[in-house]
Amino acid sequence: QQEFKGILFALCFFHACIVERKKFGAQGWNRPYPFNPGDLTTCVDVLANNLEDRAKIPWEDLRYVFGEIMYGGHITDDWDRELCKAYLSYLVSHEVLEGADLCV
Repeated sequence: QQEFKGILFALCFFHACIVERKKFGAQGWNRPYPFNPGDLTTCVDVLANNLEDRAKIPWEDLRYVFGEIMYGGHITDDWDRELCKAYLSYLVSHEVLEGADLCV
């Protein structure tokens, strides 16, 4: 439960960052991408399914699914894909849970 909340927060923050970058045109993303709330909703479902009945969090799997399939499915530019992966490598990691005091 605590892990889910921490990763969910990181995922929401990631979504906010990439959607906000769209406002800056070519300085934000090299091409316009149709990111939408449905991407976040689907990732939350994937997150819940991946954490269900697992003793260990599959960090690499989560980053791959979020970065290469869910959000990465929209991305066609290599530099934009690298940026997306960089965000995820920083935000979706065990460090996001260290020291987190997430209330009920």
